[in-house]
Amino acid sequence: MSFLKKPMAAPSPTPSNTSTTKRKRPAEPVVFSQPQDSGTGEHVYTRLTYTIDYLRQNQRWHTFDELMAYLNVPEGDIQREQLRMYFRSDNSTSRIAYNAANDTYRYRPKLDIRNPAQLKGYLQTQKSAQGLSIKDLKDGWATVADDIKAMEEKKEVLVKHTKDGVPKTVWGNDPSLMHTIDPEFVGMWHKIGIPANPDDLRNTLASVGLKPATLARAPVDAGPKQKKKRAARRGGKVTNTHMAGSLMDFSAMRR
Repeated sequence: MSFLKKPMAAPSPTPSNTSTTKRKRPAEPVVFSQPQDSGTGEHVYTRLTYTIDYLRQNQRWHTFDELMAYLNVPEGDIQREQLRMYFRSDNSTSRIAYNAANDTYRYRPKLDIRNPAQLKGYLQTQKSAQGLSIKDLKDGWATVADDIKAMEEKKEVLVKHTKDGVPKTVWGNDPSLMHTIDPEFVGMWHKIGIPANPDDLRNTLASVGLKPATLARAPVDAGPKQKKKRAARRGGKVTNTHMAGSLMDFSAMRR
């Protein structure tokens, strides 16, 4: 009978003849799908940044073909027209200056000053006496530190230096206003002795009727502060005069 047959053993989940050797990897790695444009630095805005850096390092006018050759953008590339549009932008924040007369391009610094003559002209025409930062001038003037030093020796500019002697700020100067002081006057000036004790100097000035700048101010007694009287509150405008005969008069109860 079928029910008397010996049941078959269930197969083992783990084969007994498993091998301990590792599977070999394929000789060639599996290549997964990649984006179509995986180039580095080929985005139009990235190339625009490269152009600005190139023009900053090479302070001269460049043709459009020279810039395209530097960026390695071939003829027929759609980015050529896109870059041409960005190069010719009349935005005030653009760092590329365009010359429509000969179709050339140059770096536009923060201050359009590139040599000593332009610096002197700018300082003479500015309406305020505000100094110019050497850092801003260096943006479009690579040799500004050496040229400023030569101008300072000629008394053409006034320069403020850092503790390390590096020029920081420059102002305009007129050499014709520089005069030599007579040596006799210089000697008389240095012969005037100043008391070492500040109190002696203050007393000396006070004895001749002069008021020292370091004299302590006397406290001013303004007296007790008076409180302002509170203004009486005024009554509102009466608008229901047509009901004067029907309403009761409470005006006598006002304080």
